[in-house]
Amino acid sequence: MIDADILLLAIVNMAEGVKNLIGDKGAKAVMRDAGKQAGPKLLESLIGHFPEVLNREEALRRSCVILEDLGFGKSIRVEGDKVVAEEDVFTDAIVGEDIINSPVIYFFAGLIEGFVSFMSDQKVVLLPEEVQRGKIVYRWQ
Repeated sequence: MIDADILLLAIVNMAEGVKNLIGDKGAKAVMRDAGKQAGPKLLESLIGHFPEVLNREEALRRSCVILEDLGFGKSIRVEGDKVVAEEDVFTDAIVGEDIINSPVIYFFAGLIEGFVSFMSDQKVVLLPEEVQRGKIVYRWQ
């Protein structure tokens, strides 16, 4: 079985490779979309068909709880118009200091957006506002 840390490094390095191949904006868009596509599939594989349609805010709150339970961060929560991920798995794996511009931050946003779309008939968009090692703050709209 593959080690989770090695898989995480592979995802982060893949995101950086996409950035080198198609540029910063393209990589962010591609990685966000990859997360949006992966989120519903991951959630469906975990819980099957979702039995109800939630409003956007409740779907976002539950998405954070599920991702926290899956180990994507020690604490992932909604605070007003923010999603705060603390001790997340991604920021420590990013090489270099310009972590706010890493495409993997957009993959994580897309993953959350995909979870919300799976549980809700509405969409949410997360924009990174603050990114540092061990903490990501997204503004959602």
